Amino acid sequence: MSFRLKIVMLASITFFTAMGQKYETQSFRVIKSLQDLEIRYYPPVMKIQSDNNFGTLFGYISGENQGKTKIAMTTPVYIKDSEGQEVMEFILPNSFKSDNTPIPSTSKVRVFESKPGYFVALGFGGYVNDKSKKIQTEKLKALAEQHQLKLIGPPLLLVYNSPFRLFNRKNEMLFEIAYQE
Repeated sequence: MSFRLKIVMLASITFFTAMGQKYETQSFRVIKSLQDLEIRYYPPVMKIQSDNNFGTLFGYISGENQGKTKIAMTTPVYIKDSEGQEVMEFILPNSFKSDNTPIPSTSKVRVFESKPGYFVALGFGGYVNDKSKKIQTEKLKALAEQHQLKLIGPPLLLVYNSPFRLFNRKNEMLFEIAYQE
């Protein structure tokens, strides 16, 4: 397990212990199910992003922003590679739009509206580590190729559960795809 992933998991323990069990989850529309895969459409949402620093993102939603606004945690947490650096993103609740999202108090947090897009998704359980990420990424690539889906960009890891949840953990690996309905 990478050092960064260990830090994220440790910070997550603290955060998820303090939070309730129910979270707003990012919406999407299932376009098609293929074996273990789903083709999904994700509409735009407001997100916050940092260089894989859970604490910075947690600080923002805890009120460390220019409006001192406390924001509910949502699921999933996105983890991806951007130019060789791991990046973490939180989805903001649906009530936040570009005109009412608080401005960050630090340059370490970036607020943005995601672009809508089509994605292929593969779900898996258990705790995520470097090995499981690699296995699931390769499995998703192979299945996408089998179904002649053109992948775009790096894989996206979506984590839904607190590190304290031992059983029935939900994770997903996604790739954006070139798709037309």
